[in-house]
Amino acid sequence: MEEKIHVFRIRVTSVFVSCMILCLGNISAADSKNNSAPKLEYFGSLTYRDIGKVKNFSRNFVANLGSGTLTLANGDIGKVSAPCADFGNAQKELWFDLDVRCTFTMDDGSHLYIFYGGKMIMDDKAMQLLNERKPWKPKSGIDYWINAPLIRTSSQKYDYMNYIQLIGKGIIADLSAGYVKYDLYKVLYQK
Repeated sequence: MEEKIHVFRIRVTSVFVSCMILCLGNISAADSKNNSAPKLEYFGSLTYRDIGKVKNFSRNFVANLGSGTLTLANGDIGKVSAPCADFGNAQKELWFDLDVRCTFTMDDGSHLYIFYGGKMIMDDKAMQLLNERKPWKPKSGIDYWINAPLIRTSSQKYDYMNYIQLIGKGIIADLSAGYVKYDLYKVLYQK
């Protein structure tokens, strides 16, 4: 009997200690110093032109991105070089999952491979604007348009890009002109 009481005390003590660890962990996690969102720093812009027509798709589509420019905040510029396309997926009417993969050649000859997923969700004005051949912008055709680009390169100059996460915010989509533009932001990680 004494052995059962001893085992019971060990179990109760273990449960108590586990609960205390969880409670203290939650207090620490709720601390505003540890729970702040990452900050963003402007990185540049990404523009695509000559977007290929997408015909007769029901869900999945491929849109070739014929030309485009990556303009960095420091003034460096890159141009789209093949291949470059959006391997998208229509989730609902006017709701797209983006899957873009492109190669850019920078002014110094360096190559950057940019790939990202994202969401583009249109609002109730989108169809009217499309029929009028007018561009979509946030809150005027676009309800939500965000992506998360990563960059890979073997360039020494741009090597730092292999280690950062970008966030892209859609600025304008003019589908009648085959043109879209994003502003890009670097996520700053604070330890």
